[in-house]
Formats: sequence, C-alpha cells, structure tokens
Amino acid sequence: MARLLLMAWLLIPLLTVGDERPLTVGYVDFPPYQFRNAAGEPDGRFVELTRKVAQEAGYDLNFLYLPTARVYYYLERGDIDLWQGFAGNPALGGQVLESDTNPLRVAYGVWYLSDTPEPGHFNDLYGQTLITITGYNYAGLATYLSHTDHIRAINTNNHRSALEMLARGRGEYLLDYQEPVLNLLMEEPVPGIRFTPMWVRDAAWLFSTAAEQAPRWRQDFDQAWDRLVSRGEVLPVERAGQARRMEGLPLE
Repeated sequence: MARLLLMAWLLIPLLTVGDERPLTVGYVDFPPYQFRNAAGEPDGRFVELTRKVAQEAGYDLNFLYLPTARVYYYLERGDIDLWQGFAGNPALGGQVLESDTNPLRVAYGVWYLSDTPEPGHFNDLYGQTLITITGYNYAGLATYLSHTDHIRAINTNNHRSALEMLARGRGEYLLDYQEPVLNLLMEEPVPGIRFTPMWVRDAAWLFSTAAEQAPRWRQDFDQAWDRLVSRGEVLPVERAGQARRMEGLPLE
C-alpha cells in the first residue's frame, strides 16, 4: 500500500505538467508576417516569433487559419486563445489582454496609380473612393469610414482582390499595409502603382479574456520575450505606443 502511495505521489507532478493543453493561435492571411504556405502550414515572420516565444515560455501551440472577419468572433467565444494582431484595436475592447511586448512594427497607408494625386493629408481623400479589406479595423479608421459621407469606402475580401480593384479603377485609393501588398506586386506587378505611408502600428499577442488563464499566458509570453531579448535571440522594437497618426486623421 505504501508503495502504491509513493508511486501516486511521484506521478502528480507529471500529470500536472501534462495537463497544460496547447494554446490555439489564430492566424490570418497577412504575408510576410503570417499566412498559410503551399504545404497548408502556418508560416511567416510573426508565426516564427510566436513559436519561439511559446517554446521559451513552455507552451505547445495549435494554429488555426481564419478569415480576418472571423477572428474577433473566435476571440470573444474563446475558440482561439490568442491572435497575432495589433495593439490598440478599439474593436476588441475587453475581449482581449494585449501583451506588453510589441515584436513587430508595420507601416500602412494608401496605394494609388500614377495618374492619381499623391495625398499629403488625410483630408485629400475626401470625395474619393477608398478600397478597404473586410475585417480590417485599421486602428478604428474602418468605423469612421462606415459613418462618414466624406469618403466612399468599398470593401473586398483580401489584398489581391483589392489590388485588382485598384488596377481596374474601381477606386482612386487603396487603404492597406505595405509589405503584404509589396509581396503581391513582386508576383504580379501593377504598372505605375505608388504608396504613401501614413501610419505605423505595433504588433502584439492578444489573449482571449474568455479564458481565465489569459493573464498568466500574457505574463509568461512577456517574460519569455524579455529573456530572449536579453540573450540576443530576438530584436526589440522601440515602442511607438499607439499607432502614429497622420495629421488630420479623424480618430479619437
């Protein structure tokens, strides 16, 4: 009997460690940062950073590919534990806990063709048609566009179809991020296309508050990142705080 009790006592730590389930990570089509590769596997710079930090923190991961428009719903329900998204997203409210870590910084602005005037101010977009991507909040700008008569916004499903609409003259400007569009242009150039950067956004890990473990997950990821930085295994991003605003951007 004593021998059985001793064996049970020795197994308790093993059962406790094994009981920590893998975290489900939502990822979207946002190359080169996150995307599903030709083999159907999650890939990209942000995905690799997430894997590296999770390994340092002692977590296994399961990745779930989602349309951008479904991410918020899955976070709210707790169907995913975290998302590789952006800090300061007003559409998420209390649905997430943001990491203090900002592993990446991404530029975004407007794309346009050479016969379209370069915007020097947000107000230069007034009276124009702006192509946007469904599910992207653009740090609150999507909400503004849905309630204003100054700019006509038309939506499409992804970066590729947005570029096609711009090339066909469906809109004067495309609101999009820099590198995902550059990736597509390397495959299918659009003659005369130009880009004016307007803002930058800091990436973050966003943990679903539907899980009571969210504060611990956030702490573990932040501490793991700090250890990796101290060892020189990842490069820190200088904090920009909230997304930098172009003068005239009507967001408050």
